[in-house]
Amino acid sequence: MDVYQALNERHATRWFTDQQIPKATLEKIISAAEEVPSWVNSQPYQVHVVTGETLQSIRQEHQHLGDVGEHGHSDLPVMARSAWSAQAQDNMQAWSDGIAQSVGPDWQKIMGDAAGKLYNAQAIVYLTLPEGYSEWSLYDLGAFGMALMLAAKDAGIDSMPAYQFVSFPEEVRHNIQLENGEKLIMGIGLGYRDAEAAVNRITSTRLPIDQMTTFHD
Repeated sequence: MDVYQALNERHATRWFTDQQIPKATLEKIISAAEEVPSWVNSQPYQVHVVTGETLQSIRQEHQHLGDVGEHGHSDLPVMARSAWSAQAQDNMQAWSDGIAQSVGPDWQKIMGDAAGKLYNAQAIVYLTLPEGYSEWSLYDLGAFGMALMLAAKDAGIDSMPAYQFVSFPEEVRHNIQLENGEKLIMGIGLGYRDAEAAVNRITSTRLPIDQMTTFHD
């Protein structure tokens, strides 16, 4: 699979099958992502891959916190939609408007159930940065995450980067050992897409290139 094909075929997967991912495949994906550049080769991130019983424990805690009405409070601050740029708000609204058409009238419950179960991901890759990280490291970590998802797609593995995976940092820290002060920035769910799941019918559009790009001769 070439990079253009991987970019075009990678889509957010909101429900995975129960098929597990071989450890060797996960290692290959992470090794490929390591080729991305970082500020002065700082490679500031740590990668925590959660599967099996540890993942099941995190999933159960996450579902319980949602059931009792807890609100997320990720290590990386979340900004209200109303604070985003007008262009970003328009894109978000267009995406939201299309969900009901894609999923059906019960879309809120269906999406909520999937999120509560962490999308049935068969592996979650948690990406962290050390306390006091440079803001440039957020760019480096994003590049690493995208490279990981493209490598996963090449290996036949689907992905989902999602706030839900990091919305309750304490549930992750209860189950895996993080260094003192290590900040939980993003979680990427991996697995095999369930083609029958309604939430996997959701699509999104991208801005035309002339609306986001300016060429300066």
